[in-house]
Amino acid sequence: MSQYPSWLMALFFWFGLLLATPSTAQDEEPLLNVFLSGKNIEQASELLIHAIGNYNYTFVRQQSIDSRLVPAGLETRFVRIIYFCNFDLMSRALALDTRTAEFLPCRITLLETDKGVALMAVNPVWVSNRLGNYRLHEHCEKMKQDYLAIMKEAAL
Repeated sequence: MSQYPSWLMALFFWFGLLLATPSTAQDEEPLLNVFLSGKNIEQASELLIHAIGNYNYTFVRQQSIDSRLVPAGLETRFVRIIYFCNFDLMSRALALDTRTAEFLPCRITLLETDKGVALMAVNPVWVSNRLGNYRLHEHCEKMKQDYLAIMKEAAL
């Protein structure tokens, strides 16, 4: 596998700094992670899209992390984002707090390594705690459980 471009490493560095800021949630991690050992990104994408449908979510699209930032055909093949949504849940969450548009529709980032594919998603409960809207927390807790169930099913 080739070396990651320096701009991609810088993006992850700055994203990491953003996530490292103090949180009001004591027990919530900012990222949800599951690893698919021995899979490539194409296999992991297919498994993930199938699992998304099994949990009453709709697959929206997938794209390379640098899509439309570099010429077509030169996008990285090792980092992909899969977007999906439960439109009823999204509608209710947006009605409670429009700031939920920061993390909706749902997305899982896939990062291919030599040993498999890492699935990563921002923890909606961690975000909910940072937004400080207690009415939103119930929806974010359900989304967190759904994220974990989807990622774990894809890893089976």
